[in-house]
Amino acid sequence: MDYYKRRIKVKEFLYLSSVDAFITNHRPTFMYLSGFTGSTAILIITEKEDYLIVDGRYILRAHDEADKKINIVELIDKSSMMKKALELLKNSNVKNVGIEKNNLKVSDYLLLSESFKVFPFNYLIESIRSVKDENELQKIEKALRIAEKVLSEVEKKLYDGVGKVSEIEIANFIKSRVVEEGAQGVAFEPIVAFGKNTAFPHYSPNNVVLKEGNFVIIDMGAIVDYYHSDITRSFCVGKNKEFERLYNVVLEVQQRSIENVKAGLSPVEVYNIAVKTFEKYELQDKFVHGLGHGVGLEIHELPSLSSGGFGFLKNNNVVTIEPGVYIPEIGGIRIEDMVVVNDDKPLVLTNYKK
Repeated sequence: MDYYKRRIKVKEFLYLSSVDAFITNHRPTFMYLSGFTGSTAILIITEKEDYLIVDGRYILRAHDEADKKINIVELIDKSSMMKKALELLKNSNVKNVGIEKNNLKVSDYLLLSESFKVFPFNYLIESIRSVKDENELQKIEKALRIAEKVLSEVEKKLYDGVGKVSEIEIANFIKSRVVEEGAQGVAFEPIVAFGKNTAFPHYSPNNVVLKEGNFVIIDMGAIVDYYHSDITRSFCVGKNKEFERLYNVVLEVQQRSIENVKAGLSPVEVYNIAVKTFEKYELQDKFVHGLGHGVGLEIHELPSLSSGGFGFLKNNNVVTIEPGVYIPEIGGIRIEDMVVVNDDKPLVLTNYKK
């Protein structure tokens, strides 16, 4: 992995913006730009030199993992890391510093602003990270295959578990099985909802037991080499005409949305296609969240396919397409696939049946 090449993109932006240095302690960012996977570090990028500050827990790991073009700065006490960062910046004759404003503690911002002019790099790193290389795509796909395998086992447990299995049992099963299949863990706490609980888009499972005729939503993912996957499927245990009607609407919305995913379109344009398709069935008011989001080192990344999305889709963005409808007195349905953006036809990574 050419981490230095990634940092070159940051250096180019520094030059064009007349900013002397970039600093971050956000784990996904320093992982992406250095290769170091420990939980705590500070990465500094300047025109000439780059520094990775680590404490005593991670000195050996940093030397083993980090790009060899980075200067590893070793500290015993992690509480002095920002102090050391300030010292390095001053010794490098830095006058102004770029930061990720959404990922920096207020206390760290105040420390930096006492000595330097601070420039927020709004979504710069997130935008760079949103375009995946082949290695990243392979990791995401592997994480997705694990999630799909476990989901197939979950589906069987649902149909065999009417009157017996609970939401929390299924959630715990997911968490243990993804690890047994080789993942580092789940990408997020699984959403397992039965019956009217499916009307809550983000729901925490409890001891509710599955009943005949229940709507079911399973939203889950896995992590492989720090890269995430995300998949949602909706089921109905038994016959339910309303489920079939709503499911077919959501499926149509998803298919129409996926067909229109391509580089150069704005995320809002794709989101609006979903809304307009729901309008055909007067269900637009029951679609209460964004259409999708980027996935990678974090489960929610750029681009955001929502009414507040910005920028344009790019080749090798990996996004979810997850329309849903939620009716309190009935339940909810959501279908989610992962898609790779291309110039023309998108590549659907998800293989699981719908």
